[in-house]
Amino acid sequence: MTRIVSGGFWVLCLGLLLSAGCGGSTPSRFYQLGSLKAEPAASAEASPAERIVVAIGPLRIPDYLDRPQIVTRSGINEIRLAEFDRWAGSLERDTVRVLTEDISALLPADRFLVIPWVSASGSALPSLYRVEVTIVRFDGGPGSSVVLKAQWAVFKSGEGLLLHRESVIREEVHGPGYVDMVAALSDALAGLSKDIANTITSL
Repeated sequence: MTRIVSGGFWVLCLGLLLSAGCGGSTPSRFYQLGSLKAEPAASAEASPAERIVVAIGPLRIPDYLDRPQIVTRSGINEIRLAEFDRWAGSLERDTVRVLTEDISALLPADRFLVIPWVSASGSALPSLYRVEVTIVRFDGGPGSSVVLKAQWAVFKSGEGLLLHRESVIREEVHGPGYVDMVAALSDALAGLSKDIANTITSL
């Protein structure tokens, strides 16, 4: 009889511990990169066919960033994954979206139409310029700073490669949380967008 009661007691304890563990699990938080203000309305006199089309992409990110978790750097050779702080989707696609929106906001809307790049077979709108981006580094840490290092090239339809550049942008993180870090990463992308937009304008 004692053994039966004792066994039941331990089963009850195990159940309570499992329930407490499930109830106390940390919920995941999800983040998106932010873009600059929306592009101003294009002039009514300029149709899409009259504007210079700029396609952004393809964009490549390093393997260590190609994951749901937000990556932080704790040393020169050490990175950490934030298990409960994650990207709300693909970081690669989100970065293309922000670059497209930022460059759209920086270029005159009555002269330029900025779109995400798709393969020639799937594009219904031919582009005059294409900006190919390879991200080498895009990380940092809450309460510290973030670094964006990107190599990018501008191609012109019918002429090929026009130029190749590298941008290295550092932004301070104004706060201790991951939301502050993501805001700084967004600011770094805005800096890269300015480099690209200035170059496109000069062309």
